[in-house]
Amino acid sequence: MKFNALRTKAEPKEFVFIDVIEKTMIIYTSELPKPQPLTATVENTKNYYEHFNPLPDQMTFDDMEMVELEIFETNVGADIRNKLTSPLSLTAMLKHYFKEKDSEVKAQLEQLIKNEIKQSEKDIKYIAKLL
Repeated sequence: MKFNALRTKAEPKEFVFIDVIEKTMIIYTSELPKPQPLTATVENTKNYYEHFNPLPDQMTFDDMEMVELEIFETNVGADIRNKLTSPLSLTAMLKHYFKEKDSEVKAQLEQLIKNEIKQSEKDIKYIAKLL
């Protein structure tokens, strides 16, 4: 999943949160981002606060930037491992196919190989999109 987040330009590059609680403006930083839409920009955020919730005079967006982040689920490794089953099966079938002398067995293997090729293509495309 991709999203934008407001972050300080200076080290340690912490993520910026701007909240209004009971008419009090609170600005703080965190190690974790506050997800914003991919269309969010510093300029849009600045305009929003100028028109709807004016920031204190000492607060500017000059020391902030909007960064695009992408997160992945923690179990991606297991997902990739599962998606590799089909290509591994295809490899094993091909090895058996080329060693096999019986044309009848080869014909049966050929149909299995064709099915496994289709599934392998889907799984490889899925893995490519993850990375």
